[in-house]
Amino acid sequence: MVKCGSIVMTPVNGRTVRLTGDLTKCKREVKESRTVSLTYSDDECTWKLEPGSQIFPRPKSPYKVNFITPGRVDGRIVSYELMVAEQTLASIFVMPFLGGNRRQFMWDTLFVNAFVAAGDHNDCICLLYRYSGEALFLKFESALCSFRNFRARFDPDPYHVMFVFDIPEHTRYSYDAFIAGRYSEIDDLWKLKILEFHDFDIDGQTGKILFQSESLRRQLEEKLDVMIPPDSELHDRPNFDKEIFDEEVYKVKASKLK
Repeated sequence: MVKCGSIVMTPVNGRTVRLTGDLTKCKREVKESRTVSLTYSDDECTWKLEPGSQIFPRPKSPYKVNFITPGRVDGRIVSYELMVAEQTLASIFVMPFLGGNRRQFMWDTLFVNAFVAAGDHNDCICLLYRYSGEALFLKFESALCSFRNFRARFDPDPYHVMFVFDIPEHTRYSYDAFIAGRYSEIDDLWKLKILEFHDFDIDGQTGKILFQSESLRRQLEEKLDVMIPPDSELHDRPNFDKEIFDEEVYKVKASKLK
């Protein structure tokens, strides 16, 4: 956590930093319902955030800001979520194929995103983390590299590390179903393991997508004002502009916020 004047920057996870404090001193510029810049000024410091900016909520640990999203309570802005990227679908549907659960994969601390390809690696599962020199992360890193299906490890920049895994053979059919956007065709066993990995309820949004919930189909029909056939998938197909790692989206440099 870092304080600048009356503003506090707190890391939420590997992708997001939360801005709180006296937000009345922040000026927000909006275009087409999207926040394109955030400017703060008081007697102690002045800075401006816009897509591509970098912040240092931890010493020697910069975050790149590509999205600025206001957090509201009763219509009032009480925080800003500063994000490098939205969560990928691979993080929800593919990462659980490696086993375990969120806690075991440091989901709420250093995990950033999962991908289906990165660099020269295709047809795989890729996990991006914020690098840490702390003993716990180094032990975790060693554990990942000892996985039977571990393929490679590389550093996209000095602040991130990528782990690449071959697709476990027993999940191949389900992996291919995800790639094709056929969520309902993921093996039923793996549907349940996906929900277990994230501690999701079967009646939640992800469970309804996986099991083609009739209630979700009716909800989407009403929202989109269309008729959706009963056998249709209830989520968009993966957007591979996001599901394949783009180094330029996540890359950070060692420079301070001005």
